[in-house]
Amino acid sequence: MLNNNLIDKKRTRTYVRRHRVILVSALLLIFSLHLALTDNRGAERGIVVKEFISIAISPIQNAIIGTYGAITEVFGNYIILINLKSDNDSLNETVIQLKAENNKLKEEVGLNSRLKEVLEYKEAEPFETVTASILAFNMDRWTRTVTIDKGVDDGIEKDMAVITPLGIVGKVIETGPHSSMVLLSTDLRSNIEAIVQRTRVKGVIEGNGKDGLRLKYVLQLDDVLLGDQIVTSGFSGLFPKGLILGEVVKVEKGKDNFFKEIEVLPRVDFSRLEEVLLVKSSAIAIEAAQ
Repeated sequence: MLNNNLIDKKRTRTYVRRHRVILVSALLLIFSLHLALTDNRGAERGIVVKEFISIAISPIQNAIIGTYGAITEVFGNYIILINLKSDNDSLNETVIQLKAENNKLKEEVGLNSRLKEVLEYKEAEPFETVTASILAFNMDRWTRTVTIDKGVDDGIEKDMAVITPLGIVGKVIETGPHSSMVLLSTDLRSNIEAIVQRTRVKGVIEGNGKDGLRLKYVLQLDDVLLGDQIVTSGFSGLFPKGLILGEVVKVEKGKDNFFKEIEVLPRVDFSRLEEVLLVKSSAIAIEAAQ
């Protein structure tokens, strides 16, 4: 229906444009006759002329009315389309807001779940800890550190052990009033005294500067196998005894024929690290004394 009206409108405009001179002349002539014949003495003749004018301009009038109707209908449909677009835009905004709220709720659920796990671990362990969140990661070249949102004002000190329920993260190397830097166990500068949980073989865990660990100073004759769990020895006084460091994934004879080359996969997934626990030094001292 809309297309037919548009076609009629176009045809009418074309017809008027082509015959506008003739149509204007005819209208002027008819109007002149009307003026000449519509006095008091020629009322009847005026009525005839009026009828003639009515008949003459009827097609034009119908065309104009049709064009007006088509324009009105098109305009009405245009208004409807604008309203539909406005409603659609409003619905899209609502969908975007709902998605954002849904994502926010998912994040809050995830955070609550992680914090619940951390708090349960914190309550189960005998030593006192402080909970902190990761603010930033520094993984440039061989460096492996993170910044946490706790500092001196929160009781954080240098060399405090940093852990999670899964195992060892590292230790604090710098402190500020409200934030601190933690050296991850995978950093080349990191070294932690460790024990093979199964056989009690002693060694030192060092970072490989990437995402792994190495168990150093284990003799060729020492019993270490793939899958062995490596835990903290507690000898240094920095880390509580018996916390998981990682699992042995490679054991080879060393080039010096004296020590083994042992690779260890960290228990903690540092790429997903968000919350940590810092162990207070006094708690470790008490544990060691016991």
